[in-house]
Amino acid sequence: MSQNPLTELTHQLIDYFAIYPEHEDARRMQRYGELIRYHNENLIEFGDLSIAASYINWHCFSQKQGLQLRMQSEQMLPDDESREDLLEQSKKWIFPLQNVTKLRKERYALRFYRPPIIAHVLNSILKHGENYGQHKKLEKSAALMPTLCLTLHEQFLDPEVGNTKELHKFRARQLYLIVCRLLAYANWRLVEPQDQTPETLLVSVECNNLPRRFATDQMDKKNVRMVCGPVLEPTKKTATMLTSGSYMALRSNDMLLIAMHRHGVRDCVKGTDFESLMQRLGHAAVIVDLFEVRHGSGATVVRNGLGSSKGANYILYNSARLETLLRTFGAQVDAGVYEPLPPLEKIDLSVLEDELDWQLIYGYLLTFPELVESTLVQLDQGLCAVHLLVRYIVDLASLFSRYYRNKQILVQQRSNLMPVLYARIYLVKAVREVLNAALALLGIQPVDYM
Repeated sequence: MSQNPLTELTHQLIDYFAIYPEHEDARRMQRYGELIRYHNENLIEFGDLSIAASYINWHCFSQKQGLQLRMQSEQMLPDDESREDLLEQSKKWIFPLQNVTKLRKERYALRFYRPPIIAHVLNSILKHGENYGQHKKLEKSAALMPTLCLTLHEQFLDPEVGNTKELHKFRARQLYLIVCRLLAYANWRLVEPQDQTPETLLVSVECNNLPRRFATDQMDKKNVRMVCGPVLEPTKKTATMLTSGSYMALRSNDMLLIAMHRHGVRDCVKGTDFESLMQRLGHAAVIVDLFEVRHGSGATVVRNGLGSSKGANYILYNSARLETLLRTFGAQVDAGVYEPLPPLEKIDLSVLEDELDWQLIYGYLLTFPELVESTLVQLDQGLCAVHLLVRYIVDLASLFSRYYRNKQILVQQRSNLMPVLYARIYLVKAVREVLNAALALLGIQPVDYM
């Protein structure tokens, strides 16, 4: 099964409606815009995904992409018979559909049969761990793949020591490191500058105020500038004078105050562990502050703990909540309250078909590999959508927080409740793996306590 099943599902859906006259590679990077929308909110109302119903929409798109539509009616699924045919054909897909309904605004809502997706997601995540969703390197095709060389203009962004580093330089260097991690995750074929070929795409991470004499020559389509925007003060919107060290200390203090007043600080993290935790929280806060907006836009420093989003504190509080849940479960097993967690193949996963469970599994865990790929789609234009990864992490933490409030996970030891407990523990483990993998791409360490 594909490492990114959503891509395969998209191809299978398009294949149902259209014929590709050209070679297969032409559609791997193809995005289908409004024709196909995968949803992660309001799944009951809008379906797991929706497609455009009008023939005109499909026809315009097919003309631009050189496709030939298989049908000529005004509506792509004009009657019950055509919808039943789609459901029947979907039985051959990576994941079959359960039903198709008509929505307002000229769209159809498609809903998947849930058990295969639930089993696939949990098995894949728990089997591959931090490597979940990574593309496998194929030796036969590796030599045919185009190469990419990612560089950082060291003559302008030379490494400096802690407190003396300008914050906009720190941001550019962190962008470079994040893109490196994303490329490694997606298994792009990277080469060193000395190993470039005429076909190598050279992506240079630079600050927006890089002097022209240092800027990449834009006349060469193989040379691309990835520009990192300035870091601004919140009121005057002028470039901040804060260094990376001083801003890290400021945000560490903010995180300390939040931890003390909102969540409480546990006695078990006092002393050296406590100082290390605050440093990690401060670093996480700075990364989220700098990359919750597009990297080419100006990022705004946070003063007095007032940011524009829930931020790193909210993310890591839910990361700690995940760890606490699993740690408590382990302690209860050791104490003999619960039996040890059975193998996944013996778990009744049907109890995870409830809407909140499904939203976590389908809307977020399944889509993580596609989300990472989407950050790199416009790399040849000097763009990397790191802000989408930050938004994904915030939204995943928010949904898990809602899940935690609405679901009793560590239930009483009763035989009729154990199947639900075990299934939800596996789901919590899967959420932890994906959240940690997403945080690692940003260079953020998860926390055990908070």
